[in-house]
Amino acid sequence: MFFKGIPLFSGLNDSEHQLLLRVAIRRSYPRHSLLIQESDVGESLYLLRDGRAKVYLSEPDGREVILSILGPGDFFGEMALLDEQPCSANVMTMDACEFFVIGKDDFRRCLAANAGLAANLLKAMSRRLREADQQIESLALKDVQARVQQILRQLAQLEEGRLVVPARLTHRDIAGMAGASREMVTRVFRHLEASGFVRVDGRRITIAETAAQPDGF
Repeated sequence: MFFKGIPLFSGLNDSEHQLLLRVAIRRSYPRHSLLIQESDVGESLYLLRDGRAKVYLSEPDGREVILSILGPGDFFGEMALLDEQPCSANVMTMDACEFFVIGKDDFRRCLAANAGLAANLLKAMSRRLREADQQIESLALKDVQARVQQILRQLAQLEEGRLVVPARLTHRDIAGMAGASREMVTRVFRHLEASGFVRVDGRRITIAETAAQPDGF
């Protein structure tokens, strides 16, 4: 059962999982589908089952500031359901995606009926707040190269003894996360590749385990 592998729903018994299955609607969306728009009224909780989505803010000049990249097991839309305020960011699919969608009333009933679910939600929101604090600190105190390196480390997963960034991210995506221009991120990548800190094969990025910390430029 998919829900049992998700930290948000850990500790729920079989009957509570069955309740989730009854109220969750399975939906598929193509790449570049805008699921939530900033200032919209929130109506649903989205749980990503397959694919990737990005949470971002749009600048007046058309640039994007990417707040996070979501993968299977991640969720969004909960804040607007809890405080009944407009959505604070945009969410768009980066691949063809599949979701479980739970409406506001059903989600609130599930929370009211299960203290464990409410506690798990608080833990997840606290983790996101800590990550937001780290992102703010990085933007305020670190140069672009240091921010790019931090982003790559955060996204990387261990595969066969190597740190690999699993998502097929473009330089524009990383620029949006680092608060920099695409051109600057391209320059940073050239430097990181030349120093041996990363190896890029197509859009697959591997972080060298023993590479020395590259000097800035």
